[in-house]
Amino acid sequence: MKNRSNKIYKILHKKNEINVKIKKNKLSQHYKLTFDKKTLSGLVSIPRHITFNDGLTFAKENAEWLNKQFNEINPIINVINGTTILFEGEEKQVNFQFSKSPLVELKNNNLIIFDSKNNHQKVLYEWIKKNLLEKTKKIIFNFSKILEVDIKNVRLSNSFSYWGSCNSNNEISINWRLILSPSEVLEYIIAHEMCHIVEFNHSKRFWSLVDSLVIDKRTQQNWLKINGNYLYRVRLN
Repeated sequence: MKNRSNKIYKILHKKNEINVKIKKNKLSQHYKLTFDKKTLSGLVSIPRHITFNDGLTFAKENAEWLNKQFNEINPIINVINGTTILFEGEEKQVNFQFSKSPLVELKNNNLIIFDSKNNHQKVLYEWIKKNLLEKTKKIIFNFSKILEVDIKNVRLSNSFSYWGSCNSNNEISINWRLILSPSEVLEYIIAHEMCHIVEFNHSKRFWSLVDSLVIDKRTQQNWLKINGNYLYRVRLN
């Protein structure tokens, strides 16, 4: 059965073929264009009374913007044997090896993944999540003593739109890709989310709290601004 609320088109712009979904939304009052970094596709949300062709025309009028977003997230880095990726801010070469038991080792500039079933990507992904969760909990423990905040739960996310989040239940979510960044960047994101639990805004008091936890936050913000799309390009699952 056809979905009458959306249609998918292809736009060719400067040799790039970009998928664009045109979606009718009863809550939309205007045209809205976004880009999905996970699927490398555009999304145009339109009011119900607007035709799909008009939505496509809007997308074509913004083809240059779509093309820019597409190029910023390309090429995708699929982690295979021999791939070089960042890990904790330093370049490491991925090395798949076979063994009876799954294992990951950091040796000099190599990230060595052992597995017997050719599931090296999965082994690395699970190891990364465990490693990041341990690091995150240690950082939270140290920051909690300063802020006097009790974090109830920590989750890892696979988001393509945010690095961290928090809620009123004192729960924090951290993007797994932050393990690829320098430790100072991870600390900044954790500090940012923990300070939001105390001050749920971006007031002067909020930024003062952040400054009490991390040194030179602008350096970490700039690192993410420059390298954020690289982190999204790395695919493990």
